[in-house]
Amino acid sequence: MTRPYTHMKDIKRYNERLKKILTSEELSIFRKDRYSLIDFGYEYVDIGQYRKAFELFNIGVKLNGTDPDILNGIGISLCEMGRFKSSVAFLEKAVQTYPDDAIILANLAGVYWEICAYEKAIYYYTRSLALDPEIGETHMNIINLYYEMGDLFMAYISCLNYLKIAPQDQQALELRDDIILNLGISMY
Repeated sequence: MTRPYTHMKDIKRYNERLKKILTSEELSIFRKDRYSLIDFGYEYVDIGQYRKAFELFNIGVKLNGTDPDILNGIGISLCEMGRFKSSVAFLEKAVQTYPDDAIILANLAGVYWEICAYEKAIYYYTRSLALDPEIGETHMNIINLYYEMGDLFMAYISCLNYLKIAPQDQQALELRDDIILNLGISMY
């Protein structure tokens, strides 16, 4: 929910902070489209500038603290900066607000995987896939999670489920073959 009224002093402070973070071209785009802040945040995540991304999303929270993309972006940024506890807190808040957002669920699962809370990671990946079974990255993540845990049978089943949706995914085909090989080796 957007704040109905933001003090001019706050807007001025946010604009000053944005000038320190964004290039002049990005700032010009932001002035025309406030949602570009989210795009810039994710662009900074993509190029590994997590602190800048976090700062942008943090400003976004102050402008619109319930936007799922902003909450998700803060959670991702915090995770990438190694602040897992804070990341979980933001993403769990986002999940409470948007329980049917497959991307947020998958990102929360990723943070749980990162901190070795495997059961929670599996739970959230499974919820994410139930909502949107077309997200290949989520499928690959749960396959790799099961594989890392040594649960080769579940990794194999998950891989087969994904290959029903994306039968030509080369990475999934190679992973399936790898899992089969390891299943065979584990029998001896």
